[in-house]
Amino acid sequence: MNLPDESTEKSPAPAVPKTAVLLMAAIVICLAMLAVFANVQRFRRDAVEEVAVKSTASPAPKER
Repeated sequence: MNLPDESTEKSPAPAVPKTAVLLMAAIVICLAMLAVFANVQRFRRDAVEEVAVKSTASPAPKER
């Protein structure tokens, strides 16, 4: 009967490159900053935007 080697059972987990981790962290930070900026702009919209509605008289139709 063949028993499995202990070296095959305890193989080390594959290491993730440090640059990949830093790139993912940078992307997450940029997305978080974008979300904060969008929410700030949404809350400031009432103070920044001004809507002016002018009613204009429609021209009378010409008789033919």
